[in-house]
Amino acid sequence: MTLATNKQTPPLLAVYLWIFPGLVGGQSPWTDGFSSGFFKAAWPVVGGEVSNAIIDFFKTGRLLKQLNATLLTLIPKRNYGVTHKPNTKCFVPGRLICDNVLLAQEFFSGYNQCRLPPRCALKVDLRKAYDTVEWDFLIATLRMFGFPAIFIRWIEECVTSAHYSVVVNGGVHGFFSGARGLRQGDPMSPYLFVLVMEVLHMILQQLIEQDGEFQYHWRCQELNLFQLSFADDLLLLCKADVRSVNLFRQGLDRFATLSGLKTNPQKSQLIISKAVSGIRDALLATLGFQEGQLPVRYLGLPLILARLSITDCQPLLQKIDSRIKGWEGVQLSFAGRVQLIKSVLISFEVYWATAFILPKGIIKEMMKRLRTFLWKGTTASGYPKVSWEAVCRPIEEGGLGIKDMLALNRALMSKHLWAVIKQDRTSIWVDWIIQVRLRDCSIWTVKENKGAWGWRKMLSLRQSLMAHIHYRVGNGDSVSLWHDPWHPLGPLISRFPRGPQLTSTGLLDKLSMVIKDGQWNWP
Repeated sequence: MTLATNKQTPPLLAVYLWIFPGLVGGQSPWTDGFSSGFFKAAWPVVGGEVSNAIIDFFKTGRLLKQLNATLLTLIPKRNYGVTHKPNTKCFVPGRLICDNVLLAQEFFSGYNQCRLPPRCALKVDLRKAYDTVEWDFLIATLRMFGFPAIFIRWIEECVTSAHYSVVVNGGVHGFFSGARGLRQGDPMSPYLFVLVMEVLHMILQQLIEQDGEFQYHWRCQELNLFQLSFADDLLLLCKADVRSVNLFRQGLDRFATLSGLKTNPQKSQLIISKAVSGIRDALLATLGFQEGQLPVRYLGLPLILARLSITDCQPLLQKIDSRIKGWEGVQLSFAGRVQLIKSVLISFEVYWATAFILPKGIIKEMMKRLRTFLWKGTTASGYPKVSWEAVCRPIEEGGLGIKDMLALNRALMSKHLWAVIKQDRTSIWVDWIIQVRLRDCSIWTVKENKGAWGWRKMLSLRQSLMAHIHYRVGNGDSVSLWHDPWHPLGPLISRFPRGPQLTSTGLLDKLSMVIKDGQWNWP
């Protein structure tokens, strides 16, 4: 039973029996300390009462305030060298955080060149984003998107009935209600915040259409790209002219008035390309932002103009060193260190490896740290017992199953090429590559000397990927005659540059043009 089929009927009990096994056993959904592991273990005893309480909420739309209590732990603010934005999730199916990073790299490509069109980007910081969302605005947004009234009532009750207590020196003090905001850590909050940020996009889109003279960022008009957001990380893009920048300011001000999400000028930046001259001060004065200089960090990764250097990757090494140092005082078995390497340390590299082909020097340094931690348990130097190559073999082959970081990096980046090959239109980055980088070419024949550094490095993986891809011709309507490697010789245009002229075919013709009644029909 779903809300779509019967909006007035509460979900079946089976839904909750399905939800509980997916919860982490050590997490406590309430302030009483009873974890989800307890509820799963004691379900035959407490399951009936818990289910009745949940079903009662769906029937009445009312939630006991004791069930919606939150503990606030005050943590001293520290100055970190790295902002770990990868923990932010936007929870939109089909969207990957690395797509935003790859696309941002494309936007900033050539910002250091005077010969390219003048452009600018607003890196907007929202002041206490989750904590300042106005509840009235949130409810109005849900109504605007057409959610059922009973569903909106459930959401409103969950958000507005929350009560808070503060943990001080291990003791719980106070019990007070909030007046606005979404709770960070609440599984529902990211979904609601995505809807809130969609309103900003709608406001800006309306202003652009009404203005009629908005100047898009270079190469963005065809795809109607002027905003790149992932939860509360926001980039706005336009041509470097005062009118377009002022339109963004109007949109941000209107959004702040409606939603409560205000821009923080002290942390926001305006990044201006080198081609802009004479109006830099006017652009900065229009927004009140600071001028940002590349490379800047976006979603925890550097946005670079040239090749990724070892210096750019130092935050990655520092993160690994910091985590290993935190384990120095813990008595860990060899098996425990293996598990920490697999589940924690390798994950740091995975995030970077989905956006960049990492320098071999950085991969070597990471392998050195992991190898030392495996055998010694600290960052001190020591001799390994067996080769790292043997350690990285699968368990079935006598290894420990630790992933080889160089091979992992190449595999993760090859996935992006595969998304382009199959033209995965759920990815905004793939759309950009097809429209801007490929145009009338194929992924197999496009030259490597144009585009962002990351894109050029990605293209260097084509030959190794081609060995594992086989085209099924079918009727030939979706296969390029000259550019796709449907033939054992590879792309025919690479072997026969004058082939289109000699056969009187077009460079962009599909394979179906030379097939008739299941037989070859070359001109």
